[in-house]
Amino acid sequence: MNVKPALNDVFSSSPLGHIERHAQACLNCVKQLSAYFEAAQAGDWKKAEKVQSEIVRLEGIADDLKMEVRMNLPRGLWMSVSRADLLDLVRIQDKMANETKDIAGLSFGRELAFPKKLDKSLSKYIETVIQAAEKAVEVVAETRDLSRSAFGARQVKVIASKCVAIEKIERRSDKSQLKIRAKLRYHEEKISPVDAMFLYQLLSQIGEVADHAEKVSHRAQIIASS
Repeated sequence: MNVKPALNDVFSSSPLGHIERHAQACLNCVKQLSAYFEAAQAGDWKKAEKVQSEIVRLEGIADDLKMEVRMNLPRGLWMSVSRADLLDLVRIQDKMANETKDIAGLSFGRELAFPKKLDKSLSKYIETVIQAAEKAVEVVAETRDLSRSAFGARQVKVIASKCVAIEKIERRSDKSQLKIRAKLRYHEEKISPVDAMFLYQLLSQIGEVADHAEKVSHRAQIIASS
Protein backbone atom coordinates (compact mmCIF):
# COMPACT_ATOMS: atom_id res chain seq x y z
CA MET A 1 0.00 0.00 0.00
CA ASN A 2 1.42 3.38 -1.04
CA VAL A 3 0.88 6.02 1.67
CA LYS A 4 1.73 9.63 0.76
CA PRO A 5 3.25 11.94 3.36
CA ALA A 6 0.59 14.00 5.11
CA LEU A 7 2.68 17.07 5.96
CA ASN A 8 2.75 18.41 2.39
CA ASP A 9 -1.03 18.35 2.31
CA VAL A 10 -1.19 20.14 5.64
CA PHE A 11 1.07 23.00 4.59
CA SER A 12 -0.40 23.35 1.10
CA SER A 13 -3.86 23.82 2.59
CA SER A 14 -2.73 26.20 5.37
CA PRO A 15 -5.62 28.38 6.55
CA LEU A 16 -3.25 31.36 6.49
CA GLY A 17 -3.46 31.33 2.70
CA HIS A 18 -7.23 31.81 2.86
CA ILE A 19 -6.84 34.45 5.55
CA GLU A 20 -4.37 36.35 3.37
CA ARG A 21 -6.92 36.41 0.54
CA HIS A 22 -9.47 37.83 2.97
CA ALA A 23 -6.95 40.48 4.07
CA GLN A 24 -6.34 41.46 0.45
CA ALA A 25 -10.09 41.74 -0.15
CA CYS A 26 -10.36 44.09 2.83
CA LEU A 27 -7.46 46.14 1.49
CA ASN A 28 -9.14 46.42 -1.91
CA CYS A 29 -12.08 47.97 -0.10
CA VAL A 30 -9.95 50.42 1.90
CA LYS A 31 -8.11 51.60 -1.22
CA GLN A 32 -11.39 52.95 -2.59
CA LEU A 33 -11.43 55.64 0.10
CA SER A 34 -9.08 57.76 -1.99
CA ALA A 35 -11.31 57.67 -5.08
CA TYR A 36 -14.45 58.17 -3.01
CA PHE A 37 -13.29 61.34 -1.26
CA GLU A 38 -11.74 62.68 -4.44
CA ALA A 39 -15.23 62.54 -5.97
CA ALA A 40 -16.96 63.81 -2.82
CA GLN A 41 -14.60 66.77 -2.45
CA ALA A 42 -15.21 67.65 -6.10
CA GLY A 43 -18.95 67.56 -5.50
CA ASP A 44 -19.30 64.82 -8.12
CA TRP A 45 -21.93 62.80 -6.28
CA LYS A 46 -22.72 60.58 -9.27
CA LYS A 47 -19.13 59.38 -9.31
CA ALA A 48 -19.13 59.18 -5.52
CA GLU A 49 -22.19 56.94 -5.72
CA LYS A 50 -20.41 54.60 -8.13
CA VAL A 51 -17.38 54.37 -5.85
CA GLN A 52 -19.60 53.87 -2.81
CA SER A 53 -21.39 51.03 -4.62
CA GLU A 54 -18.02 49.50 -5.46
CA ILE A 55 -17.02 49.71 -1.80
CA VAL A 56 -20.22 47.87 -0.85
CA ARG A 57 -19.47 45.21 -3.48
CA LEU A 58 -15.90 44.72 -2.27
CA GLU A 59 -17.00 44.59 1.35
CA GLY A 60 -19.45 41.86 0.34
CA ILE A 61 -16.61 39.88 -1.21
CA ALA A 62 -14.63 40.25 2.01
CA ASP A 63 -17.66 39.02 3.98
CA ASP A 64 -17.99 35.97 1.74
CA LEU A 65 -14.30 35.15 2.22
CA LYS A 66 -14.65 35.63 5.96
CA MET A 67 -17.47 33.11 6.08
CA GLU A 68 -15.49 30.73 3.90
CA VAL A 69 -12.55 30.90 6.29
CA ARG A 70 -14.77 30.34 9.32
CA MET A 71 -16.54 27.37 7.76
CA ASN A 72 -13.39 25.68 6.49
CA LEU A 73 -10.93 26.42 9.26
CA PRO A 74 -9.65 22.98 10.29
CA ARG A 75 -9.76 21.61 13.80
CA GLY A 76 -7.52 19.12 15.50
CA LEU A 77 -3.88 18.24 15.92
CA TRP A 78 -2.73 19.40 12.49
CA MET A 79 -3.45 23.04 13.31
CA SER A 80 -0.03 24.69 13.66
CA VAL A 81 -1.45 27.79 15.39
CA SER A 82 -4.36 28.58 17.67
CA ARG A 83 -7.72 28.44 15.91
CA ALA A 84 -8.95 31.24 18.17
CA ASP A 85 -6.03 33.46 17.09
CA LEU A 86 -6.81 32.84 13.42
CA LEU A 87 -10.49 33.64 13.89
CA ASP A 88 -9.57 36.81 15.77
CA LEU A 89 -7.25 37.85 12.95
CA VAL A 90 -10.06 37.46 10.41
CA ARG A 91 -12.44 39.40 12.64
CA ILE A 92 -10.04 42.34 12.96
CA GLN A 93 -9.20 42.33 9.26
CA ASP A 94 -12.89 42.47 8.46
CA LYS A 95 -13.25 45.65 10.51
CA MET A 96 -11.11 47.49 7.96
CA ALA A 97 -13.63 46.74 5.21
CA ASN A 98 -16.65 47.34 7.43
CA GLU A 99 -15.33 50.70 8.60
CA THR A 100 -14.66 51.74 5.01
CA LYS A 101 -18.22 50.89 3.99
CA ASP A 102 -19.59 52.86 6.95
CA ILE A 103 -17.43 55.90 6.10
CA ALA A 104 -18.58 56.05 2.48
CA GLY A 105 -22.16 55.34 3.49
CA LEU A 106 -22.24 58.19 5.99
CA SER A 107 -20.64 60.68 3.63
CA PHE A 108 -22.76 59.74 0.61
CA GLY A 109 -25.99 59.48 2.57
CA ARG A 110 -25.70 63.14 3.59
CA GLU A 111 -23.67 64.26 0.54
CA LEU A 112 -21.12 65.30 3.10
CA ALA A 113 -17.78 66.81 2.07
CA PHE A 114 -15.05 68.66 3.93
CA PRO A 115 -14.26 72.35 3.30
CA LYS A 116 -12.19 72.73 0.12
CA LYS A 117 -9.23 74.21 1.99
CA LEU A 118 -8.82 70.84 3.71
CA ASP A 119 -8.47 68.90 0.44
CA LYS A 120 -4.69 68.49 0.57
CA SER A 121 -4.59 67.56 4.25
CA LEU A 122 -7.47 65.14 3.85
CA SER A 123 -5.81 63.45 0.87
CA LYS A 124 -2.56 62.93 2.81
CA TYR A 125 -4.51 61.63 5.79
CA ILE A 126 -6.32 59.05 3.67
CA GLU A 127 -3.07 58.05 1.94
CA THR A 128 -1.52 57.39 5.35
CA VAL A 129 -4.48 55.25 6.43
CA ILE A 130 -4.31 53.24 3.19
CA GLN A 131 -0.58 52.77 3.69
CA ALA A 132 -1.23 51.33 7.16
CA ALA A 133 -3.70 48.83 5.68
CA GLU A 134 -1.25 47.88 2.91
CA LYS A 135 1.53 47.22 5.41
CA ALA A 136 -0.81 45.17 7.60
CA VAL A 137 -1.64 42.91 4.67
CA GLU A 138 2.09 42.55 4.01
CA VAL A 139 2.51 41.29 7.57
CA VAL A 140 -0.30 38.75 7.07
CA ALA A 141 1.40 37.59 3.84
CA GLU A 142 4.73 37.30 5.65
CA THR A 143 3.07 35.24 8.38
CA ARG A 144 1.63 32.89 5.78
CA ASP A 145 5.04 32.52 4.09
CA LEU A 146 6.84 31.99 7.36
CA SER A 147 4.40 29.31 8.48
CA ARG A 148 5.98 27.11 5.81
CA SER A 149 9.35 27.41 7.53
CA ALA A 150 7.96 26.75 11.01
CA PHE A 151 8.33 30.41 12.02
CA GLY A 152 12.12 30.64 12.36
CA ALA A 153 13.51 33.21 14.79
CA ARG A 154 14.99 35.39 12.06
CA GLN A 155 11.71 35.49 10.13
CA VAL A 156 9.76 36.39 13.26
CA LYS A 157 12.08 39.38 13.74
CA VAL A 158 11.25 40.51 10.20
CA ILE A 159 7.56 40.54 11.07
CA ALA A 160 8.28 42.39 14.33
CA SER A 161 10.12 45.12 12.44
CA LYS A 162 7.19 45.50 10.03
CA CYS A 163 4.83 45.83 12.98
CA VAL A 164 6.96 48.64 14.38
CA ALA A 165 6.74 50.39 10.99
CA ILE A 166 2.94 50.11 11.04
CA GLU A 167 2.82 51.57 14.54
CA LYS A 168 4.72 54.60 13.24
CA ILE A 169 2.30 54.98 10.33
CA GLU A 170 -0.66 54.76 12.71
CA ARG A 171 0.84 57.47 14.92
CA ARG A 172 1.30 59.61 11.83
CA SER A 173 -2.36 59.03 11.04
CA ASP A 174 -3.32 60.22 14.53
CA LYS A 175 -1.26 63.40 14.12
CA SER A 176 -2.86 64.08 10.73
CA GLN A 177 -6.31 63.66 12.22
CA LEU A 178 -5.56 66.13 15.00
CA LYS A 179 -4.28 68.72 12.52
CA ILE A 180 -7.38 68.39 10.31
CA ARG A 181 -9.64 68.66 13.35
CA ALA A 182 -7.92 71.90 14.30
CA LYS A 183 -8.33 73.27 10.78
CA LEU A 184 -11.96 72.18 10.60
CA ARG A 185 -12.70 74.14 13.74
CA TYR A 186 -12.05 77.39 11.88
CA HIS A 187 -14.68 76.50 9.28
CA GLU A 188 -17.47 75.54 11.67
CA GLU A 189 -19.30 78.84 11.26
CA LYS A 190 -19.83 78.08 7.57
CA ILE A 191 -21.08 74.53 8.22
CA SER A 192 -24.36 73.44 9.76
CA PRO A 193 -23.88 72.12 13.31
CA VAL A 194 -25.18 68.69 12.29
CA ASP A 195 -22.82 68.45 9.31
CA ALA A 196 -19.91 69.60 11.46
CA MET A 197 -20.65 66.84 13.96
CA PHE A 198 -20.67 64.22 11.20
CA LEU A 199 -17.46 65.56 9.66
CA TYR A 200 -15.67 65.09 12.96
CA GLN A 201 -17.15 61.60 13.12
CA LEU A 202 -15.86 60.85 9.61
CA LEU A 203 -12.35 61.92 10.62
CA SER A 204 -12.50 59.58 13.59
CA GLN A 205 -13.78 56.66 11.51
CA ILE A 206 -11.10 57.14 8.85
CA GLY A 207 -8.52 56.96 11.62
CA GLU A 208 -10.13 53.77 12.93
CA VAL A 209 -9.14 52.02 9.69
CA ALA A 210 -5.48 52.62 10.55
CA ASP A 211 -6.14 51.46 14.13
CA HIS A 212 -7.62 48.21 12.80
CA ALA A 213 -4.62 47.78 10.51
CA GLU A 214 -2.26 48.10 13.46
CA LYS A 215 -4.27 45.51 15.39
CA VAL A 216 -4.13 43.16 12.39
CA SER A 217 -0.34 43.36 12.40
CA HIS A 218 -0.19 42.72 16.15
CA ARG A 219 -2.45 39.68 15.90
CA ALA A 220 -0.40 38.31 12.99
CA GLN A 221 2.74 38.84 15.05
CA ILE A 222 1.25 36.83 17.90
CA ILE A 223 0.48 34.01 15.46
CA ALA A 224 4.01 34.12 14.04
CA SER A 225 5.51 34.01 17.54
CA SER A 226 3.29 31.17 18.79
